[in-house]
Amino acid sequence: MVKPTTDWLNHVADTKHVNYGEKAAFRVKIDGIKAFLQAKGATPARSKIAHKQVTLDTIAVSARPVINLYELRTGRVQMADLIRDAAYEMSAKEIAYIQSVLHGASDNWSAPFYGTGAGIVKSVLNPMLQHWMRTGAVALLGDIYIVSKLAEQTGFTAATATQQFAPSIIEEVNRTGLIGTYYGAKVINLINPYQEDNVTPVIDEKRLYILPAAASADMRPLKVLFEGDVQSTEATNIDDLAYEVRLDQWFGAGIVIGKTPTMSVYKDSTT
Repeated sequence: MVKPTTDWLNHVADTKHVNYGEKAAFRVKIDGIKAFLQAKGATPARSKIAHKQVTLDTIAVSARPVINLYELRTGRVQMADLIRDAAYEMSAKEIAYIQSVLHGASDNWSAPFYGTGAGIVKSVLNPMLQHWMRTGAVALLGDIYIVSKLAEQTGFTAATATQQFAPSIIEEVNRTGLIGTYYGAKVINLINPYQEDNVTPVIDEKRLYILPAAASADMRPLKVLFEGDVQSTEATNIDDLAYEVRLDQWFGAGIVIGKTPTMSVYKDSTT
């Protein structure tokens, strides 16, 4: 019932689901096979393959919608609507927590895995993309606020004070509000609903996530665990006839990195 309302988690995280009381082991390879140039018949050194394995602790996100039993029986308020709203708020809290885990770690990564600048700074972002383009296709994800800024960086300087834009790019931006490709990377506008104030987006609107297509989901540094299904408990207070439902979801998040992160994060430092 409680599922992320944004597609951000599907793109950036390695997610596992287990039963209550179970643990999920996330493994990443640290060292790989090494090759050597040597004389014919010589014996090469051994290649040691090592893995790092971690388990995640879980925390709970909860909601407790309540309604007067009379209003429920007369149909003035639908409990299904309250459950849906509670599920939405629980999902937003989950994403906010998972996001804080990723950002807390990525802010300490070095180039080309992390970069920042006022707006879109090509001299910072482009080398980050180049790093992953050597491995194949690359996806560039973010909120509409920051991915729309990419269009401003697609012009070509024809003269000292003249910047030209391809007619196809101008038409694309006018039609969709953003460009579909930037510097060879596919641009993806993330679904980003609002928090309970209906103003603040759930996903940080000032970060771009650079993901190489060559990296499978289990190679992603952000690990997310959901333990069990949503727990539901209901009760009616005999004094005031308040009918309430308590919902709980256990989940956890952490960062697991082998040699280097298999993604990059760019942050717009504009205030």
